[in-house]
Amino acid sequence: MLRHVNNTPKPVKDAYLFPLDIEPTTIIEAMSLIVENAQNTGLTQNLYFYLEKPIRYLCERLQINEVQAVLLSVVTEIGTDRDFSLTDISRFFNCTNLKAVSLVKELEDLAQKKLVEVEKPFRSDCSSYRLPWGAVVAYSNNQVYIPKAQRCEDCEELLQTVESYSFQHENGSLTCREFQDRMLSLLRDNAHLDFVKTLENYHLETNDTALVVYACVLLCCQGNSTFVEYDFFHMVDRRYLHKTWKDFQSDNHKLLDLGLVEPVCDNGIEDQDTFTLTQKAKDELLAGVKLKEDKRIKGMRGLIQPTNIVPKNMFYNEAEKVQLKRLEGLLMQDRYLEICARLKDSGMRTGFACLFYGAPGTGKTETVMQLARATGRSIFQVNMANIRDKWVGESEKNVKAIFGQYQNAVRNSSVAPILLLNEADALLGGRFTEVNRSVERMENTMQNIILEEMEKLNGILIATTNLTCNLDGAFERRFLFKVEFHAPEASVRKDIWRTMIPQLDDDTAIQLAMRYDLSGGQIENIARKSQIESILEGTTPDFEMLCTFCDEESLSKPKNTIIGFKNHS
Repeated sequence: MLRHVNNTPKPVKDAYLFPLDIEPTTIIEAMSLIVENAQNTGLTQNLYFYLEKPIRYLCERLQINEVQAVLLSVVTEIGTDRDFSLTDISRFFNCTNLKAVSLVKELEDLAQKKLVEVEKPFRSDCSSYRLPWGAVVAYSNNQVYIPKAQRCEDCEELLQTVESYSFQHENGSLTCREFQDRMLSLLRDNAHLDFVKTLENYHLETNDTALVVYACVLLCCQGNSTFVEYDFFHMVDRRYLHKTWKDFQSDNHKLLDLGLVEPVCDNGIEDQDTFTLTQKAKDELLAGVKLKEDKRIKGMRGLIQPTNIVPKNMFYNEAEKVQLKRLEGLLMQDRYLEICARLKDSGMRTGFACLFYGAPGTGKTETVMQLARATGRSIFQVNMANIRDKWVGESEKNVKAIFGQYQNAVRNSSVAPILLLNEADALLGGRFTEVNRSVERMENTMQNIILEEMEKLNGILIATTNLTCNLDGAFERRFLFKVEFHAPEASVRKDIWRTMIPQLDDDTAIQLAMRYDLSGGQIENIARKSQIESILEGTTPDFEMLCTFCDEESLSKPKNTIIGFKNHS
């Protein structure tokens, strides 16, 4: 029901006795005359008599009726930069909500003509409206707004178009609301397609429609037959999404009742986090559509394919080199499958959890990349610092969704990808023993979720962190392999200098390596500065310039004495 604004409307303007004697010459002028004289009139019939000339002008220019001319003028005034409702309209006219309800048919007709857009929000019985921005631009230029219909030849083209909208949304070109608006407009423009006709017969609200359509996009365009909550975080209202997944898990949702969505079963056990379109949905919605081979891994966000990883020379101290070479051998596909099979036969967990820890710039993340490239594995990269959400419970759900999506990828891939938890410093620290704040409770809950997921891990997890002094004991036990990345030794630093700046001779490289205790990442920064200097000045930086770069990079003074070498002068 509409929310009642007040029981006693304010006094309305006096009745108009004579028509307004102004002949408008533009759309905006006509709308302005209507808006200026219609406010607080109670929407009386005298209004149409008084504003006969601007109303007639709009009727003729826009091919609408008198009531729609007044209504469109008002919604252009109140809805240019925000959504509006019938309550907003009743407030403008200073009339009862019941009188505003009489305008619903006219609003729906304007929506059919695409002069306004309508949506039924989540958890609300009232429709909200908005004015297309294209209409605002057209009216400001004294032009008739003609929405462009986007006709698709078939269902495949429609779903590909929706996928292009999702890409625009992911790169920030479209908001969630704009994504949904474009999708709904596309469906209206293609009402002739069997896909759209079938979808309309389900009588779904906007968010449910978006979920079903995007699930079809994942299946038909990306080959992903299953989906988790995380897949839709940026496509639909978050409150709706969390409630929907909760309803899915309790077997209480319209999409389940209609037989369109069902949980994924793994060895007869339902996965409460992962769902799929039913065969009924595929038969009714996607009849005749050629479905891609199911490759769930291709559609995952943050996924890096091994063929897209650029080969890079890595330099390690001897201890790290031995450990990493062994780990690479274990992750080669044939060897990995053999080890997993033997562990399973012995009743042991098959998950490989690895911890790469050490100072910044020592190559932890790049090592994961090169391991993935060498072993032919994709990487599902997650920056743990970016999963926190300001809303209570959101961060925990994000963590759960990430692991659910990864495990789903493992099930649907012939070669298990690597789950990279990058910059996992805070989440691997000691848990709070005395929880007094919501933030502390959130951190503990997130850590407990990660510990639980690591315990039942099926696949390969590698976490990187710069901090290890406060590593929680429970985490330490769950990491099968732990590799500490030390700062490179002098001999290794010399090799890094020669690789990064090939024109350096051995003597200069050795002096820089002995004089400055820099990480590989810092030396790479200096190499880039050297290249930039060469481009700008046309000369190669000399030893003194390189020393200056080193001083700036290390933020500390060089050593006073160098064993085995004379100070360069």
